Amino acid sequence: MIRRDLDDVDFIRANLMGPSSITMLEELSKNLTLQKGMRVLDLGCGTGLTSIYLAQKFDITIFAVDLWISATENYRRFREFGLESQIIPIHADACHLPFAEQYFDAVISVDAYQYFGANELPSPMGWNSLN
Repeated sequence: MIRRDLDDVDFIRANLMGPSSITMLEELSKNLTLQKGMRVLDLGCGTGLTSIYLAQKFDITIFAVDLWISATENYRRFREFGLESQIIPIHADACHLPFAEQYFDAVISVDAYQYFGANELPSPMGWNSLN
């Protein structure tokens, strides 16, 4: 199996789902204090590019959640990077997540929050997206 990295421009182009989520996350991560061993929810991860970036840069465990992209498809992508034990792909609705409150050290959502963040119902995870 070929081991990929995020310098593969063709791979990035084939998996983008809008503006460059990697560029946005590079800027955002300058102000993040993520440390090895943390659990991070990547909410609306799409094809998992942001999850791959976070796993490689910070050596953290990522729960990569998306409603539109199957967990199996993302798992295959994570395996190409050798990150299958570090990134857990999950196919789920952001408004109905199966996690305990305060389970994550951080929640990240890059270019996806607009699809579920205006929901008027309180989140089962304990946050109110309208605050």
